[in-house]
Amino acid sequence: MALGLFQTDALIEKLAKAFYRLQGYVVRQDYRMQDSTHPAEKACVAMALVAIEEVEFELAGNDDEEVITWQQGQSLGDDRQYYFCKCEEFTLTLLTSPAINTTRVEIYLGNTRLYVSEKEINKQEATEELQDFLSTLAAQLQILSRIQF
Repeated sequence: MALGLFQTDALIEKLAKAFYRLQGYVVRQDYRMQDSTHPAEKACVAMALVAIEEVEFELAGNDDEEVITWQQGQSLGDDRQYYFCKCEEFTLTLLTSPAINTTRVEIYLGNTRLYVSEKEINKQEATEELQDFLSTLAAQLQILSRIQF
């Protein structure tokens, strides 16, 4: 999970203020720790940066993640190949038609179709496009998870 520039900036400020507070100091809510020249405040900013880098490093180095691969399904004819993968409640399907260089990808959550794409691309390009869509969807769902009623 990579943070955006504004998210990182806000997190640095939040962590630096928390580290400063642990030392018994308090600053105004609108005070910007990263602009400080005071040695103790600069040290808190440095600690925040180290903390963020360590977490990002740990997340990036997670080799225990399962790789999801396409499984080949029953062929739908000489010119069409069917692939699928299942992950929890998600089902992904990929249908290739090499004769016309078309690939169709669908994503289902249970019985609900969430995504359909049919283009003149190969299955590798379709997989990369699908990964981009899913990454964007995950980021947007993270934002929506903050909805309060």
